[in-house]
Amino acid sequence: MRAELDRVLAGSEFRTSERRTRLLKFLVEKAITGEQVKEYSIGVDVDKPRDYDPRIDPAVRVEMGRLRARLASYYATEGRNGRERLEFPKRSYRPVLQFVSEPQPKEGSSAGRPRRFALTAAIAITVCIAAVVAWRWAARNRVPAVNSEVRELTAKARFFWNKRTPEALATSLELYQEAIRKAPRYAPAYAGEALCYAVMATDSVLPADQTSAQAVDAANAAITLDPNVAEAHAALGLIAWAIHFDWATGDMELSRAVALDPTFATAHQWRAMSLLYTGHRSESRAEIIRALEIDPVSMPLLGDDGMISYYSRRYDEAIEKARKMLAMDPAFRNAHLLLGDALEAKGDWAGAEREFQTVARASTGDSEGSAHLARLFALTGRRKDAETIVEKLLHPMPNQYIDPYQLAFVFTGLGQNNTALEWLAKAVRQHTAITMNVDPELDPLRNEPAFQQLLKEAHFI
Repeated sequence: MRAELDRVLAGSEFRTSERRTRLLKFLVEKAITGEQVKEYSIGVDVDKPRDYDPRIDPAVRVEMGRLRARLASYYATEGRNGRERLEFPKRSYRPVLQFVSEPQPKEGSSAGRPRRFALTAAIAITVCIAAVVAWRWAARNRVPAVNSEVRELTAKARFFWNKRTPEALATSLELYQEAIRKAPRYAPAYAGEALCYAVMATDSVLPADQTSAQAVDAANAAITLDPNVAEAHAALGLIAWAIHFDWATGDMELSRAVALDPTFATAHQWRAMSLLYTGHRSESRAEIIRALEIDPVSMPLLGDDGMISYYSRRYDEAIEKARKMLAMDPAFRNAHLLLGDALEAKGDWAGAEREFQTVARASTGDSEGSAHLARLFALTGRRKDAETIVEKLLHPMPNQYIDPYQLAFVFTGLGQNNTALEWLAKAVRQHTAITMNVDPELDPLRNEPAFQQLLKEAHFI
């Protein structure tokens, strides 16, 4: 069984997915040792946190569906001539090793045949094998037909993904994963899953390491099925620059996504922000304009357009854009944050507090609104109120993730620059400090040698 595992993992079906490889290794080793495994233990031992609940998170079942599909594809192509096969019976996480018997030759069939008939047979077999291989290659590289139910699932998933709220992203992810279960070789569903995880990895709701790896796995699965899925390349591009500070790879993947689908506005949007954060403001502006020409009423695009104005210190322009967004959608969280930041920069403390309170009240677990309030209280002399919030941020609920970048700008507001730099260093290492090169809230730290060293660590300089 272990020898067959090694042969399978050497095939192209598994080389592109570290998580699927890890899952198959884990299950085979447990089968060899005779240990029983359950859904919870699989999730925790492979990559899930200890509070993973399989009743509400179908990740293991989704991965098992993909694993079975990958094994079937391997044995239909590269592994078709093997004598053994790893298989997972239905509703089982325990692999079995099936032996494939060789067909027995008919009596007197080959030994007495003249050599010319053997040669003719060999040529015929070679031609047939070549035809089968060519057909299988074409089958693997075309987009399979899917039924209307799967298309409807992916359309609904994209609708929720475009909302970008934590609740909508969770709904979108569930819909994409349902589409994958129903059509395990449908590349757009994997690409959509990658987009969900990529946004989750960069929005400070979950630890970036946890979700960025899932984004990369899903994107690579999509590209294996169809190399020309723009969304998958866009997800890889976002993860490259936003999580790993690999600006060159990020720009390459996003440029490829734009080339594959010039109408995919999000690829233009993410490239615009990458250019902004690395100091290319005019190019960033041109890219966000192209995105808005494609989708002029997208709230995420409008939100980033406003942030470009804010990070470029054009605060009046940012305020105007934020108010236009709120006229379109009074509940749009990012517009309230943008307006609060710009009003704070202008010294309109009451207006900024109103916006940050709105964000905090609408929170479903994230701390961004509270962190901005703490900073505002510190700047306006309400130190005790600020410290009360800081205490909560330093001792979060068991399932709550607090972005260290938020504590960095809070301590900057409190005038505790050394502590702020300590938290900023944690943010760099947790991949959440992507705005540090342009963020006005960190301006008091810019002349510090430690800040310059962090800029180097994040490959800004």
